[in-house]
Amino acid sequence: MQIIKIEHPDFNLVIECNNLEASYRKAQKKQSSISGVTSYNVNEGQISIYNFEGKKLEILKSEKAHPLIFENKDYFIGITFNNGLKVIYPRIFSKVKDVGDKFYYRAELGFLAGTINFGNDLGHSLLTLRYSIGSEIKEINFKFDVFPTKLDYRCDCDKIIADIEKEYPYLVLDFLKKTYSAFNTGNSPNTDLIWWQVFGGLYNDFINSAKFILNRPHNRIIGQIKYVKADRIQKWTPALEEKYAQFRNLPNKNYGSEYKSISTNTPENQFLKHSIFQTLSRFKRVKKFIERRFERSISSEFKIELAGIQKQLETISSHSFFRVIDSFKGIKQESLVLQKATGYSTIYKSWIMLNSGLQFMDGIQKIELKNIAELYQIWCFLEIKNVLQRLLGKRKPDDIELAHIQVDDFVFKIERGVKSKVSFITTNGEILDLFHDYSYDTSERSSVKSFTVNQRPDIVLKITKNDLKDNYVHTYLFDAKYRLASDDKEDAPDLPTEDSINQMHRYRDAIYYVDKNRKKPEKEVIGAYILFPGSGELETIKNLEYYKSIKSVNIGAFPLRPNDYSNKILIEDHLRQILGADTETILNEVPPQKNSTYESPNPSVLIGFVPTVEHANCFEANQEPFYYTGKAKPTRFGFKNLKYFSPYIKGKGLKSYFEILSYDIVERSQIKNAPPASKNDNSERLLIWLGKEYVIQNGKFLKISDGSIGQIPYRYTYLKHLRTPIDEKIIVLKVS
Repeated sequence: MQIIKIEHPDFNLVIECNNLEASYRKAQKKQSSISGVTSYNVNEGQISIYNFEGKKLEILKSEKAHPLIFENKDYFIGITFNNGLKVIYPRIFSKVKDVGDKFYYRAELGFLAGTINFGNDLGHSLLTLRYSIGSEIKEINFKFDVFPTKLDYRCDCDKIIADIEKEYPYLVLDFLKKTYSAFNTGNSPNTDLIWWQVFGGLYNDFINSAKFILNRPHNRIIGQIKYVKADRIQKWTPALEEKYAQFRNLPNKNYGSEYKSISTNTPENQFLKHSIFQTLSRFKRVKKFIERRFERSISSEFKIELAGIQKQLETISSHSFFRVIDSFKGIKQESLVLQKATGYSTIYKSWIMLNSGLQFMDGIQKIELKNIAELYQIWCFLEIKNVLQRLLGKRKPDDIELAHIQVDDFVFKIERGVKSKVSFITTNGEILDLFHDYSYDTSERSSVKSFTVNQRPDIVLKITKNDLKDNYVHTYLFDAKYRLASDDKEDAPDLPTEDSINQMHRYRDAIYYVDKNRKKPEKEVIGAYILFPGSGELETIKNLEYYKSIKSVNIGAFPLRPNDYSNKILIEDHLRQILGADTETILNEVPPQKNSTYESPNPSVLIGFVPTVEHANCFEANQEPFYYTGKAKPTRFGFKNLKYFSPYIKGKGLKSYFEILSYDIVERSQIKNAPPASKNDNSERLLIWLGKEYVIQNGKFLKISDGSIGQIPYRYTYLKHLRTPIDEKIIVLKVS
């Protein structure tokens, strides 16, 4: 259906879109008010827009109106020139090559047409129609806004920009977008990207003002002293007369006489020369970079326009006027000429704006931003970081190197993977590492890897715990998806897309931990979640499958939107639960393979008494450590869940534990590398072969909770009790 029409003496322009009403209703639910939130402007012609209530086009009578152009929608644009009008080279001008290439002109019909989809680019946009009639070149500019359907255009989008800008200045900026935003100039640092985009909005005024000044330069009367003979003095002063009387007998004597003349070598013209030369220099440098880096992305007409700007600046800078103008040394006092004089005031204001940074408040500077999908992903990363920070009671991350920002190809980007790590250390010594855009590749050197293709989740949270094993890492993944399964369904709830949920399953199945001492790789990822800009009532969301599945299989989705504080509690509660859970609880919740069960993550530990130094040498000074029992053997030895052995040194306590590799029942006399056995001692002993040793609390000796290891030589505990002593004592199980 037709949604916009522009009637012009030379042509009629229509914009059409299918299924627009569903998008409009979606956007209407997200905005506090959707009527009068946007405007449409054309420099020539009359605009009509579609009225959803009246179901027809109506002439635009007010500057404020409702939005009709939305993200990720196809818009057909048709321009029909009036019969008999000899139009030359009509086209849609854009610096983005892909936009102009989508339009074609049928001369026999006088019809220019094409399709535009703004994707995830939000903000102000400009549709520029250029054509010629005879020698007259015409340019029609139609201005409008591209609106979101998933966010509040003003509140949510502004908060995303503000939150990112607070943490990482200029990260929101981009280049070659179909839309732009309006900001004020500020006192923050200036970059090439900011300079370039500000220059694009003022270069016409800058060049025209420079040309005006060259035709009518400012000048002033200045006094000069010239040394001339007496007969050439035009104005005699008492001092000169007195001097002449003194030297009248010297006819070749020169006298210093003051003359006044008009000069253009003023501080204002020195500033003009400085600003033009510096602007040309920076323009040429940045232009050269853009043409090289974005050669395939910018349109040929835009290249021609850039060449034209450079030529005009070069022509101005080579003007003979500047040959008599000195270098700029600054202005010692306030200049009314720079502030108010025609031409000079424009140059002066332009120079200030070109050399200023940005203030991210509504203004007049046209600045292009990253598309909303990219901004949403970065915002989600920062939001997860901020939630963790609040839950831990931290004012800032503990890692001294926060996520870096790199300038890559003219725009700012947040670095990927380990270079973007933000770390926190909890009060109990746990380490939280948060990564942006982390990559799991197929490298053989990687201990955590993918065996098929590279996997790159948006956000990775690694929690290093020491309650069961040293540096035991729990990995959780988050993908920020600026998409809804219900985008084109008017009354459907906000749901994550099926393919994004499936991606979470693929992550968990594709990323493995590889231990060289084990035959098979093990799955690395414990939980994987989608973050998406959904909304809805809290209790309703809790009953939706994408949320309930988190409790069942630890895969699902969380709605996360700026200014939606009621639903943010879902992700906050989940992160709080992750931080508070111990390793045993977490691993016990991991679903086992069908018809199988996993070993307990918190196995039993045998504590054995070591009465002598010689006995201790069996595991302390032996390449193949072992422990052997006395004639009395531990009653519970051999059951499946017993995985570790901890020696209790007489008079000291225990300080470490070993993996149990194997065991055997042998005669005492057959145990090699042990203290000599008593004669004829053929009693059977339990021989335990030991593996890797793990030191507890930096090797400090610890006691057991009931202190009776001497009388009862063998006690049992759980690995968790062993690694987390209370008051320097290990809780042991009751003797049965």
